[in-house]
Amino acid sequence: MKVAVTATLACTAFGAELGSLLRTGHADHANANFGGAHMERTFTMYTELPTGAAALAEKGWTKHNTVCDPQLGFVWTEDPSGPTKSQPMKLYTTMGGQPAGVGTTILGWGESPLPAAQWKWATAKPLVGAVDDPNVAQIDVAFRKGDIMCSGKTDSNNMGDTLIVNPKGNARVLHLTEAGAIMEGWHKGACFDGMGTHRFLDTSMSKGQMSWKAENLFPVVTMYHEGAINAIFFATTINQVSIPMLASNEWEPKALSNPEMCKNFCDKDCTFSGLTGKGPWSTAHVYFRDHTPVVCDTNLECSITWPFRASCCPKSVVV
Repeated sequence: MKVAVTATLACTAFGAELGSLLRTGHADHANANFGGAHMERTFTMYTELPTGAAALAEKGWTKHNTVCDPQLGFVWTEDPSGPTKSQPMKLYTTMGGQPAGVGTTILGWGESPLPAAQWKWATAKPLVGAVDDPNVAQIDVAFRKGDIMCSGKTDSNNMGDTLIVNPKGNARVLHLTEAGAIMEGWHKGACFDGMGTHRFLDTSMSKGQMSWKAENLFPVVTMYHEGAINAIFFATTINQVSIPMLASNEWEPKALSNPEMCKNFCDKDCTFSGLTGKGPWSTAHVYFRDHTPVVCDTNLECSITWPFRASCCPKSVVV
């Protein structure tokens, strides 16, 4: 009886949450345009990322391919040699010079940089960087698709109109709206000022459930503010940080322990088994607009209140 009641309450809460979002007009493709005037990276450091070919060239980034790729366009890196340990990020542009995507390189340090079940989301043949190296995983997210990539035309979309993980292979579309994420069963996490509300996908479960096995966590996490996509972060169970707070290699300032990773959730039973490496978690945030106006609902209770509000959850489930 207890299980049945719990399941009923969960379904009721799920339906109420989805209904509330749908009533705000946030159907998944109601507004196929996301982002603001610029991108940022790295939680608490908020480094602006160049958007578009002109800005990338002005900031000294290097464009690598001369032939436009139909799924990713042109790839740029900060280091002329390609993605490196200290500068692993890649940015993409269309033939017309607009933003076309973002990616990062994950190093394994002698271990697999991704769990076996999540390797299919890594780019098998990247436009720049290591190919067929079991110690290196490259995750790419495209912002556009179709003729706009290589036609030379431009459109009115700020960043783009879609988010596609691994567009050159086993592609998965991320939701531009939280309503879409709910319908697909992305698990609701905590809200952070600057980020919004986290949504996680356990690739072994359904209906928003979590197995709490690290091997099943999809390596790209979404964050929503007022129902619309605000940011993503890349996740790995291998520590990517050389020196905490000093040499983070464009990842968050320090690797997260298991309890620290669980601050992103509102589940009192949060824990992850099957962890390997030295981290055990490294995360790298990419923000699609200025982070400063993004503030969590004041009705939420936050376990972190200074110097910003974070790990904010409904009062009955604060972790």
